Amino acid sequence: MTMAARAEGDSVMRPSTFDDCSADGRTYVEGAPPSLSAQSPMESAPPSSSTAATAGSSLTDQQVHALLDILSHHETYAEIEAFKTPDAVTDYGYPFSRTMAPGLVQQPQQQQQQQQPSGGLSGWLRSATSTPLNSAPGTPRSRTPVPAADQDAASNKGSEGKTGNDDGDKDNDGGDSGTPVLQALLTGFLLPLPWLRDLPRGFWSVRVQGILARLGAADLSESYDKGALGTRKMLATGSSAVIEMLGRGALGGVPKKRAPTSGAGKDDDAGGEASSYDVNKPEDLQRAWDDVVQQLVYGDLVDDIFDHIARTDDFESHSPAVKAAAEYTLIHLAAFAHRVFIGSPEGQYLLKLLENVHSLIPYKLIKQTLRVGNAATMINGMMRLLLAKLSVTSVTNWFGITQSPDDGMNLLQRIVSLVLGWDAGEFRKVADRIEKDKASPPPPEDALRIIREHVAASREEHEIVRRASRANGQSIVVAILSSASEGGAALLAQSGGLTEEQHARCLEYYSALLSVRDREAIAAALCKQAPDLFTQAIKDLVAAYDPMIRSVHARVDIKEHLDGAQGFIDDFIRASKPTKDAGAATTTERLAGVDEYVELLRRNKGLLYRCVSAVASRCDDVWADLREWTKAAVRKFRKDEDEDGDARRSMEARLRDMFADLEGEETRRRVLQAIDAHAAYLTTLNDLSSARLQLLVTTAAAAATNDHEASSADLSSTGAAMMEGPGVYLARWQALLDDTLITPAVPRRAGGALRCGRDVKHTVAMGKTGAGGMPASTSKKTGSSDGGHGGGGGGSRGGGVEAPDVSIVVEALGGPFKELVRERARGLRGLA
Repeated sequence: MTMAARAEGDSVMRPSTFDDCSADGRTYVEGAPPSLSAQSPMESAPPSSSTAATAGSSLTDQQVHALLDILSHHETYAEIEAFKTPDAVTDYGYPFSRTMAPGLVQQPQQQQQQQQPSGGLSGWLRSATSTPLNSAPGTPRSRTPVPAADQDAASNKGSEGKTGNDDGDKDNDGGDSGTPVLQALLTGFLLPLPWLRDLPRGFWSVRVQGILARLGAADLSESYDKGALGTRKMLATGSSAVIEMLGRGALGGVPKKRAPTSGAGKDDDAGGEASSYDVNKPEDLQRAWDDVVQQLVYGDLVDDIFDHIARTDDFESHSPAVKAAAEYTLIHLAAFAHRVFIGSPEGQYLLKLLENVHSLIPYKLIKQTLRVGNAATMINGMMRLLLAKLSVTSVTNWFGITQSPDDGMNLLQRIVSLVLGWDAGEFRKVADRIEKDKASPPPPEDALRIIREHVAASREEHEIVRRASRANGQSIVVAILSSASEGGAALLAQSGGLTEEQHARCLEYYSALLSVRDREAIAAALCKQAPDLFTQAIKDLVAAYDPMIRSVHARVDIKEHLDGAQGFIDDFIRASKPTKDAGAATTTERLAGVDEYVELLRRNKGLLYRCVSAVASRCDDVWADLREWTKAAVRKFRKDEDEDGDARRSMEARLRDMFADLEGEETRRRVLQAIDAHAAYLTTLNDLSSARLQLLVTTAAAAATNDHEASSADLSSTGAAMMEGPGVYLARWQALLDDTLITPAVPRRAGGALRCGRDVKHTVAMGKTGAGGMPASTSKKTGSSDGGHGGGGGGSRGGGVEAPDVSIVVEALGGPFKELVRERARGLRGLA
């Protein structure tokens, strides 16, 4: 998740690199952004309280809920954005190393001057294609293989490194983490996974850490520079919205509401709750989810479900509560997928990447390999198919003629490189077109030259120019030209500087160059740098999962389930592409609504149920290991309110203490005012989410009874409502995007104030195309009421409700909260 969510935005927890826009349009430099909160499928609405707190009294339950929401939201997003630099990996703590293994990442000692061909951009980019590392300053340029002893020094610790206790003296595994929320979730839930826990320490401290550090050192561009919200920014904010929900549940615990029964929804008398749930009523879906969570965390529902799946592939026949909770989960998954691929301006671009990768996967060869009866032979054949490197260098290395570490790419790396290379080619076309543009007035040649030189500059120069642009309210293009040692200032002084049209073309040019450089840097980190950490990481994973693979291969027809997965991806891509309304008089294309995604998942959920049931019923050893891990994982969501000791006190009590310890009556008053505003904001978003859930279930019920007339009437009366799914976290996600700073659109400060993400919510970077080569922007393809865009609109995402400014809360309590998270994280690891 972390690598995929590498952010393009600005750091939240690090004042030196962060600015953000507030909900009320103000700009906060070197401060904390307004925080949003959301209700997730794992969280209930904020508890209400009739007793209002004052600045001198304790917080109510509703205020504590809002405070936890603010601080966890801010902390999680700050930790994700910290991975823009390699320091975040070494500061992460266990299972990563506090120091990098030698040779994995080499910071450039000095910037090498690029020899630019007289042909301008074309020759420069062609050179970048053949030597990608040179075109990506700041990207590690290691050409010397790491000695085996250095690479696997941590790996030799074997299982000793898994708990972090045996080598803590050498690597300070028990020390504080700079990203405690992410570390708590990784060490508390992922590392104990069966088979994953058998990985050598070097997998994390060498392979994964090396890849993350390479990406951090690559100095990837930010949304601010490009004048549009990018794909990495969208994925980073979306990851934060999901991770923070899990973090709140794990660190704060799930409140125990009533005595658990033997099975959710099976006991009519338990807690006074009825055992029937109407899937066409949103309140019943929410109640079923809450009941199932209670039984999973405090009851014995885990064993019940594991036993049930082993008996039948009809998962939802377990009980009415499980059936309704499954429907509730499916709707939220559909809303999340719709937000990624339809609601975002980057959605069609992401769909194109997915389609390209899907088309390059050799499904036929994989299926033929899976037919091999002997498990060892099958695994060996699959490894050769996916990881074998076929190149002249690999052959000469095998014969001993050469000893070059750069021995080509395997199939997986070739797929990554091809997809990113095709993508970079589209941006090269944009840059070449601007270079050759003779329209009146064309961009000055000196301006384009200075921009090319700046792209090839170091991270430090990029940050200096970016800070100057924000501080002076200048466009990033003007800041680049002003910082140039030759020609830039004179160019700006001539005839009043750049015209708005010239400035727009220069900004597009800069964005295209950055896009090319980013993709080459990512491809280099994963596919072209030595040592090949990516391939070795895959080998480590296969070796760790070897017992599970052998067990499943011997008892389950994997090919059958692979066929189902391939068909689902085909179906998903078809459903996500724009379509023309049958019989429509215009050529306007329509994008799928959330209800269509719900139907898509309903049609295909049986594939997942059958696959899981096949493993459960035939692979007892695998199923037993997964059962024990699941039971241990859900126990970590329990609240330990009865235990003594400050570290084990409830999260609510600690938050109340933090508020009570604030110095100054005025500070407490302002903090309390912000908390109250945020609590009211949460309540409003919860109501909006419930209304959208009601619309979805009503439409689904009408479709199920063939009441097409009623369904059509609902759609026509709600307009763009079907383009919005339930889940308050979607509003939080969009608000993070809306608050991202974007460079001014005009060259001069007058009228060129810094923009925010909400100002460019329908804009995609030049050169990005969707599936089929169509423009990636979806703003013209749907008849929604928010300006013709089915998603991405800040107002529509929050129903027109703006998030309050809670920066005072983060400033006053952000530091103590981080220390509190570190304490709770140690408890999840078993070190407290």
